[in-house]
Amino acid sequence: MQRWKRALVWLGRIGHCRGFGVQSPTDYRFVRYVINEHAPYYAYDDLSRRLPALDGLTRKMCKLYFRLSNHCQAVYFIDVKPVNEAYGIYVKAACGKTQKLDLHLMDEALVPFDTPFLARAECCEDNMGVIRHLLEQADDHCVVVVEGIKESRQSKACWKALQAAEQAMVTYDLYYCGIIITTKKRYKKNYIINF
Repeated sequence: MQRWKRALVWLGRIGHCRGFGVQSPTDYRFVRYVINEHAPYYAYDDLSRRLPALDGLTRKMCKLYFRLSNHCQAVYFIDVKPVNEAYGIYVKAACGKTQKLDLHLMDEALVPFDTPFLARAECCEDNMGVIRHLLEQADDHCVVVVEGIKESRQSKACWKALQAAEQAMVTYDLYYCGIIITTKKRYKKNYIINF
């Protein structure tokens, strides 16, 4: 059933494949060589052997986190209410200097914001305060990934609110997740990407 749903999502977004319609060279390069990169990376086989029980969508998301980590070379991977240890393993494999921080319900003021970070959170009302705080404190080299942006009406509304946030300069809607880039020297742009 999951395969059929993924196929229908892919067909519904076929007009947004491989950077089609993305005019900015920077955004196009990000879509082609980070989000939709299909070349096998150096650690994919080792990670597949290390984590053989992952389902197809989770592995696809883990590979996305790997490419994002490799791209931004973040010092911290901030996982808000972690649901799967595989994400941290893939992030660490892509950038050895990255340290993983788990935010359950702890004070988000403890997060060190003086360095670039990659953050992950579920798109729900409970996490909106933490996500907004991360966006407010982010510098130009931070990436926030919000998962489950199409799960329910509430998550869709939360994603729309995050896209409209002042700090979210460039957003990518990948259906399964949304990526927020906080680059301050850019015009606001929202993209739909076939992932």
